[in-house]
Amino acid sequence: MRILLEDIGKQYGEHWIFQSVSQAFESSHVYPIIGNNGSGKSTLLQIISGFVTPNEGRISHRKGEVDLPVEQWYQHISMATPYLDLFEEFTVEESIALHQRLKTMTLENPAELMEQIDLAQHAKKPLSQLSSGMRQRLKLALAILSKSEVILLDEPSSNLDKRWTQWFNDTLSQHLAHRITIICSNSQSEEMACATDDPLDISALALRG
Repeated sequence: MRILLEDIGKQYGEHWIFQSVSQAFESSHVYPIIGNNGSGKSTLLQIISGFVTPNEGRISHRKGEVDLPVEQWYQHISMATPYLDLFEEFTVEESIALHQRLKTMTLENPAELMEQIDLAQHAKKPLSQLSSGMRQRLKLALAILSKSEVILLDEPSSNLDKRWTQWFNDTLSQHLAHRITIICSNSQSEEMACATDDPLDISALALRG
């Protein structure tokens, strides 16, 4: 899989968030996107996912020699972000079951997955009753353990303590082969432990006016 951004720009009203973003993303690489709050990191990640359309430039997802149509991109992507939440009325078990209907998982046994993220004792609880850290662990596990060629993560260590931040890095490092991994961060070094490439600093491309 290869993702190519060519002179991407995003505008809201008369305000350009950023312009002239060009970057190639290749499989088996981990790319950090850094920048200050409001610089457009999350917006760029949503453009890469296909959820948001840029105002200028071109983005392509290429598998082998074929450019995938935008309506197929989601089939190859897993995401964990603060603005994409799970259904809070679902239990932990139901959340995993729903995800398994949409994505093939590297860890197919829900019980094993819940044990790994220390949620087995909460299997029957709706997500609304879980702490923010528990929900974050579940979101990250579902994204990382999906058999997707692209994984997009926005501030993955938010709501995680030191122990679970280490779990995130250890788990991610075991599932990097043959996939593109893109991590948005406010320059938090603990979120970039697995980075293989230099950060793309979106602040340098952010426009004000």
